[in-house]
Amino acid sequence: MEYTYSNQPIKRTIIDIPATSKLLKSLRIQNGYSVKQLQEIFGFETPVAVYAWENEKCKNIPCIENFDVLSKLYKCHVEDLYVLKQVEISDMEVHETIPEYGTLANRLLEKLADIEEGYEQELDVTIKQFLSEVVL
Repeated sequence: MEYTYSNQPIKRTIIDIPATSKLLKSLRIQNGYSVKQLQEIFGFETPVAVYAWENEKCKNIPCIENFDVLSKLYKCHVEDLYVLKQVEISDMEVHETIPEYGTLANRLLEKLADIEEGYEQELDVTIKQFLSEVVL
């Protein structure tokens, strides 16, 4: 048996997370749901997960079970809730050069959720406090 190889770039289909985040936020708003309502529907203690799904920089998307629930809420197919794109395998590098990025983003989202829930008083004070804790 003989094998042949192509010099064509190898492409792979991946989920475009920033575009998917924008889409999820747009669909939530179009369907009249608040972040707080989704938090309650999914049984989350805080709205951090919902904010993370809708934040292009967080790189979090719902798991398949949560996509299924969202598809029922938004009256669409699961496939309509995410955006796909083709990338060359050589383009698939890890772009996060700061390992703490996810942790920092999650901590900031938690602070924002605390403000929304009334645990923190003012946005500017909370952000200043957060930034003073972060060593860049």
